[in-house]
Amino acid sequence: MCYFCCVINLKAILDFYIRASIHVAFAIYSLVHVTELSLQLPTNDTIATTVFFGTIVGYNFLKYFEAFQKGTFDLKENRWLVGLTFFSIIATIFYFLQLSHSLQVYFIKIGAVVALYPFLRKFGFWKLFLVSFCVTATTVYASIYSLASFTADEQIILFQRFLIVISLMIPFEILDSQTDDATMKTLPQRFGVFKTKLLGIVLLFPFVILEFFKVNFEISTVIIACITAFFIGFTTFKRDEYFTSFWVESVPIFWLVLLLVFS
Repeated sequence: MCYFCCVINLKAILDFYIRASIHVAFAIYSLVHVTELSLQLPTNDTIATTVFFGTIVGYNFLKYFEAFQKGTFDLKENRWLVGLTFFSIIATIFYFLQLSHSLQVYFIKIGAVVALYPFLRKFGFWKLFLVSFCVTATTVYASIYSLASFTADEQIILFQRFLIVISLMIPFEILDSQTDDATMKTLPQRFGVFKTKLLGIVLLFPFVILEFFKVNFEISTVIIACITAFFIGFTTFKRDEYFTSFWVESVPIFWLVLLLVFS
């Protein structure tokens, strides 16, 4: 009996961890450090922590905006989620104020794009590219924003990050296509599941090929491409929410672990 109670409690904790966007925040946080390690930049915990808490705020806003707008969001039932989001807003502001003025302005611009997402989401075909742009801007460009000029490696990593984020979103696009409004015309709705998967896998080729043009080749890039291809290939409508919301979103965290191990 205690065993089953423990399992139920662990599942409840895991569900909250995912629903409250903590897991995706760790994924985005990991990508910031992946950039720093790949480019051998000094660690900037202020940027990473701002991004972590900002991700919780941003994703919860995006996920629950429509329900809140329609009045179907139960504040009492979701009091812990609301509390965490409120705490994250305070934490985001605290760390945001420690950034340089130029970075503050930069993050405000990215935040404005994120705030427009619920209104732009109906243009489903562009959703992938908008999200990938925001993630790339947050996890790569923010770390090199203050540099006088960009090296070839920095430009390559910018492009690589844009490609890998699109590929990682393909499983989400496929599973979401079951519930997305048909008028959104997302990639799976336009071209079907097979062609959408094919696009995600094809994008992994330039992601890997570009690695050979960097000064320091990283085997972790190839490993991450293989893992991403595996997830894309095994995406079906029968997969549960943990497949994407936990396992696929764990790829950036695993990427950071790989870099730490190999370094």
